[in-house]
Amino acid sequence: MNNPSGNPPNENAHKYFQPHVIHNNKQLQFIRSCFAAIAGSAAGILGLTNWSGFLFYALSWSTLAVLLVVFKCYHQPGNYFMHGLRELVVDGAINGLLSYILFHTFLYGLVHLYQ
Repeated sequence: MNNPSGNPPNENAHKYFQPHVIHNNKQLQFIRSCFAAIAGSAAGILGLTNWSGFLFYALSWSTLAVLLVVFKCYHQPGNYFMHGLRELVVDGAINGLLSYILFHTFLYGLVHLYQ
């Protein structure tokens, strides 16, 4: 009963099995990377630049988060991820943005180079 660190133990620590958490995070990273590449390619082909390109990224990122919550987490992200909804929506947004920009730039250059 004596807690030497002074921090209260996490009440939900027994809910999460570390190999499952690692697997879920790997799957989430793979889905995000693929989705960012597809969204960036689509935006590049469509010629979306400046604010319209950023708005397309924000819309696609939000759509991905909703799809993950509804179809993969069955409306209960706290059962699959330690930080719940924050881990699905906020974490990894910058990495996704960098992949999005990479594919957007590549496809925009290929399609709209000589126009």
